[in-house]
Amino acid sequence: MAGGGDAGERLHNVDLKSLQVFASLVKECNVTKAAVELNMTQSAVSHTLARLRDLFHDPLFVSMGRGLVPTARALELAEPLQRALDALETLVRPAEGFDAASFTGTFRIATSDYIGFILLPLLIQRLSAAAPGIDLDIRPLKPQDDLAALKDGAIDLVLWNEESAPPNFYVRELFSDRLKAMVRIGHPEIEGSLSLEQFCQGKHLRASSTYGAVKEAVNGLYGALGIRAPASLTMPHFLLAPLLVSQSDLIGLIAELTARRLGSAVPLQVLEPPVEVGGFTVSLVWHGRRHADPAHRWLRGEIAAVAEDIRRDQAVAAASRTD
Repeated sequence: MAGGGDAGERLHNVDLKSLQVFASLVKECNVTKAAVELNMTQSAVSHTLARLRDLFHDPLFVSMGRGLVPTARALELAEPLQRALDALETLVRPAEGFDAASFTGTFRIATSDYIGFILLPLLIQRLSAAAPGIDLDIRPLKPQDDLAALKDGAIDLVLWNEESAPPNFYVRELFSDRLKAMVRIGHPEIEGSLSLEQFCQGKHLRASSTYGAVKEAVNGLYGALGIRAPASLTMPHFLLAPLLVSQSDLIGLIAELTARRLGSAVPLQVLEPPVEVGGFTVSLVWHGRRHADPAHRWLRGEIAAVAEDIRRDQAVAAASRTD
């Protein structure tokens, strides 16, 4: 009983503003930046931090350079306290629907150059018409770090080539794609089709930035042929590959949607690989902390609508090939 009473007394000493200060300090690791975010003075933030230290019997943050570093106890508290704040925000939020036309804000999205090339032009068109106050901050995809960034709130959404995610994350499959081979128009040895011998003996361009299902598809192709691709050129940008192939005699791989979007702008022969290549899926991923947020939910719906248009175009193209 005594323990329950102590817990109740400690809970009585907690106010919402203190929790908001804690959450901001976890995110910013800087008293000045937290004060600006919360529209408070630095002394008020420091005073609140002192009370939180007494409450939790822990320093919570220690000074390092010009910033703060959260202690192990602070990191342990961060996610459950953020969930509590998110739940409270949901409870007090007005019941009326989300007004996209008047909303202003920035969404941070991590994605690859390939996915951005396929999806972002269509998404920007929709946002310009329906929600001109929304800005997009596109970040380079870092598969090893992006789930943690979603969890911490450093980014809002991830677009990538994975079909699953750990607990507390949501995944929505958007569209599928597959790899084709590409060589330049006027290639001295390859015209109209690509034989197994030509593929195995030719020099290749490899994109080192491939990951996940795309990397598996690429490795699966070369593995099925029992060769290690004799890469004459390796570079980190998947989307730059078509331009480089069009100006050389290299053989490369290209996503079918990328080839279709480029059309005749880049002089390429897009050919079937000499062996069957597995496809891959593009998915949207977000953390549970933003799942119920109206603006976040609305943007996810817009991305899903763009993906539906992409799938519809794919179906039309597939039907035309069978006619």
